[in-house]
Amino acid sequence: MKPKIICHMISSVDGRLIADRWSKPFDGTEQDKIIESYYHIEKELDISGWIVGRNTIQEDFEDGIFDYEKYQPAAEFKTYIGNRDSRQTGIVFDAKGKTLYQSGKLGDSNIIAVLGEGVSEEYLSLLREKGISYLFAGKNGYDLDKAVETLHSEFGFNHLLLEGGGVINGMFLKAGLIDELSLLIYPGIDGLSGVSSIIEYKGEPGELPAQNQALELLSVKELSDGVVWLLYKFHTLK
Repeated sequence: MKPKIICHMISSVDGRLIADRWSKPFDGTEQDKIIESYYHIEKELDISGWIVGRNTIQEDFEDGIFDYEKYQPAAEFKTYIGNRDSRQTGIVFDAKGKTLYQSGKLGDSNIIAVLGEGVSEEYLSLLREKGISYLFAGKNGYDLDKAVETLHSEFGFNHLLLEGGGVINGMFLKAGLIDELSLLIYPGIDGLSGVSSIIEYKGEPGELPAQNQALELLSVKELSDGVVWLLYKFHTLK
């Protein structure tokens, strides 16, 4: 069993991820006001757990780095369930255990760290001291099937939002673990080649991470300030 996973993202019309680079609204409306639509839809989806990669957390919440290379791997790797006192939980894929959390919360959300079986007991001890839950996703920290199964079986999640960045979204796509795509299109353009997009699988040339997957459009909704909300369902092709 695994949770239903909805990838919820906002991009420019050319699929780029970095909002600071998008062209400005034609009528002078503040960009932040327009992007608020993303958070309104997030609340409408009403899901208690959200998944992100380490880079997103360190850009938006925490900038401290744990010096993981100083320490040896822990002796055992067992799931730890810490604080469960908030309605929301941020699930952070951090294979090497680099994020140095200042508290046991991300905003108002509890934290679950998804780690590789190479992190140190010193790092795990820091997480426990702050009440941060953790689980292990195989040796390298990217056994996504194992991670989502644990999130369901040991933490009780039935529905989760996947909110990037693009690399973690790409890994979930490749693994065939995305059930729906909730995509808001901001009325602006980036335009530069090579800028991060909402889904970026870091594979080899010729790989097709979406192979045998197809999208069914469930709904289209025009929101305020020119934002369009697209909702798709993923199908697995035989």
